[in-house]
Amino acid sequence: MSLSGSGTTELSLPAEPMTAGQARRAVRRALEVAGATHLRDVAELVVSELVTNAVVHAGTMVSLRITAEPAALRVEVEDGSVRLPVRRTWTDTAGTGRGLRIVDEHADRWDSHLTNGGKVVWFELGRLSRPLVISPTAPPLASGPDRIEVTLLDMPLLMHWAWQEHAATLLREHLLYALERDDHALDDHAAASDALSILDEHLPPPQLPTDPEALMASSVEPAVTAPRVVVRIPAQSVRHFEVLDDLLIRAVAAAESGQLLSPPTQPEMAEMRAWLCGEVAGQAKFAEPKPWRTTTPVRAALDPATARAQVYHELSESDEAFLATDDTSIIVAVTRCAVEFLGYSREDELLGRRILAVVPERFHQAHIAGTTLHVTNGRDALLNLWITVPVLRADGSEAPVSLHVSPRRLEGDFSVFMAHLDIPGAAAPSL
Repeated sequence: MSLSGSGTTELSLPAEPMTAGQARRAVRRALEVAGATHLRDVAELVVSELVTNAVVHAGTMVSLRITAEPAALRVEVEDGSVRLPVRRTWTDTAGTGRGLRIVDEHADRWDSHLTNGGKVVWFELGRLSRPLVISPTAPPLASGPDRIEVTLLDMPLLMHWAWQEHAATLLREHLLYALERDDHALDDHAAASDALSILDEHLPPPQLPTDPEALMASSVEPAVTAPRVVVRIPAQSVRHFEVLDDLLIRAVAAAESGQLLSPPTQPEMAEMRAWLCGEVAGQAKFAEPKPWRTTTPVRAALDPATARAQVYHELSESDEAFLATDDTSIIVAVTRCAVEFLGYSREDELLGRRILAVVPERFHQAHIAGTTLHVTNGRDALLNLWITVPVLRADGSEAPVSLHVSPRRLEGDFSVFMAHLDIPGAAAPSL
């Protein structure tokens, strides 16, 4: 730590988990010396967010410059990444991505700029009595030989939006899990985060209405797919997509084995991740773009044994018309009147299959995205409401139906989503 002038402290910190705590203590001491302890709580909160972001997303040495006065504070956090911070357009219930929101809400001013070796993110509380000399901004990276253009064909925007949030949550949990086991955990996380950020900057988030009926109407193909998106990737970031792919494979495996709190991803999300990362790697070597296509069979029985659990079988004895799915969207119970309405002969023709088997294809992306967001952050825009939707029958025809989906916890720590159908001849739903 060094003093570079009246009221200014400079120090360099390693990219380690304890760095945020060291930064908080440095800010606390600077405020105590300046007689500005009334700023301490807010200052410690904001500097924690910025330093944690630098450690986790840059993975380089972090330089801290603290200027404290009796009524004001300025803190500059510098790291070796050229990715400027971008506030994510994630839901309020997201388990991650709140760092810049906290900075917005608590700092009087904040901004960022590139340097010759990375970037600086700064914030101020109050107004300093004298202006500071700000480091000159480095020129932006231009398109050219240091960047490659990756063309993504038939890009599923809704799925990408949900995948970004789920992937960031998985990566954060896997980092905490791997810190004591893997010396490269922070470096890998920073590389993977860089790849995620590049995609997030280039792929437009969907602009969805909040009204349920309007939401359903705007979430169908082809409106939720971009025919062609060009992503410009710094050459040094190309390898980060390989790290992202590998790290998410490991994170999903850890989630499936119960080592993480986050649920594992759906098959289409894993396919999309492999396609995205593969397109970057392939096109960096001059391969032709390949459009997005899922190969997961919608009507295949993925887990018929699960659907035989006695607690699920008892649900099927109801006179109501409903299907029940587990948290992986597999149909685990279906009543006789629902089977008949959907045009099947036996419940076995639906049990063990994914709920997508009765969802028209143009709604598949919306369903996968919505389910992913629900298990990731509890988003429930269409739960516990009656909505009119088309369902796909056994012969391929569609039938409109009033539908009500609600979560229910059963005995033995089983939980299901109950999709009640309002159809003639069935008992009234007991919601």
